[in-house]
Amino acid sequence: MGSGIMKKIIWVVNVCTAVATVLSFMAAWISPEKIWWLALFGLGFEILFIINILFISYWLIVGNKRFILSTVLVILGLGKIFGIVQINFPSEKENLLKEKGYIKVMSFNVRLFNLYNWFHNAETRNQIFEFLQKESPDIICIQEFYSSDAKDQLFKNDDSLRYYLKAAFSQIEYTYSFRKTDHWGIATFSKLPIVKTQSTHFAKKGGNIFIASDIAVGNDTIRVFNVHLESVRFEWSDYKFIENLNKDDVKQDEIEGSLSILRHLRQGFIRRAKQVEILHDSIDNSPFPVVLCGDFNDTPSSYSYSVLSDKLIDAFRKSGQGAGKTYAGPFPSFRIDYIFHDKKITSTAYCTFREKLSDHYPISCMIKLKKDVTQNK
Repeated sequence: MGSGIMKKIIWVVNVCTAVATVLSFMAAWISPEKIWWLALFGLGFEILFIINILFISYWLIVGNKRFILSTVLVILGLGKIFGIVQINFPSEKENLLKEKGYIKVMSFNVRLFNLYNWFHNAETRNQIFEFLQKESPDIICIQEFYSSDAKDQLFKNDDSLRYYLKAAFSQIEYTYSFRKTDHWGIATFSKLPIVKTQSTHFAKKGGNIFIASDIAVGNDTIRVFNVHLESVRFEWSDYKFIENLNKDDVKQDEIEGSLSILRHLRQGFIRRAKQVEILHDSIDNSPFPVVLCGDFNDTPSSYSYSVLSDKLIDAFRKSGQGAGKTYAGPFPSFRIDYIFHDKKITSTAYCTFREKLSDHYPISCMIKLKKDVTQNK
């Protein structure tokens, strides 16, 4: 095959990649309720960005002006890539920051404290508590919280967290209870006084939720939102299908497996779009400076991220370092957990902890109200 024909083929692939990249940009601005499949391109933004860089390199090497197309797309995508990878100077140590009035905020999807022994390690629950005791956040937002009131039950996690965190205040909201003793939901624990609470269930029974805790910080008040948005709800068969994709010795129905994954993705995209709009309105109506923590189950290239970052600052962008991925499960390996804050709040020392205690990595940052803060937004 001649070099001329090869260049034409590469150019066609380059153009197709460019179209896909533009669609990935659009995914952040068009609700999946209107065009759900655009969100698929949003998921692929990181890969498309890298492929465009490879095309730039190729066209520069062969001395062809066609590098301009991918160059423009890479420049346009820089803002999005900084939501995935960051290069910041190291922050001051926590003890110095605390002397300056900063408080530590953490968000962590604990995966029910390994209730079903996913890690085949009976010590995982205790390791979570030991980790939290060591990090000692002033405020922690926990998703996939579980606790039991049964007398003979080990998992009295609400009491255990108060002990390990030395947190006298908490807001716990359950989305499902079994036998009136076992509870699943979401929780915020705080060393600072929680003076008022609110909760919003996205569905009448079970499902996803967000809670809002008004927390006294000195003479001021901040409203901390803790949210768990809709997941893709992959079933065991879906994970096995993904796991076996590159195994030639495993026979599986490729079409049915792919369609099953697409159905779950579509449902998750659409439900999250509805949920983030409800959450956005509640944030917008807050009389106090806002901190938003949680498991969004969506990437920085998504519609969810675009809506919720409308008037808030992403703490990872402010002071994060390196790759920001927070999902530690088999698929997908993306950044889906976040700490956002109001413009009346400053943040530093963002950290992603590579602790394999859940299928999510815990994240934290140090925050402080700016001196000129006022209680009216």
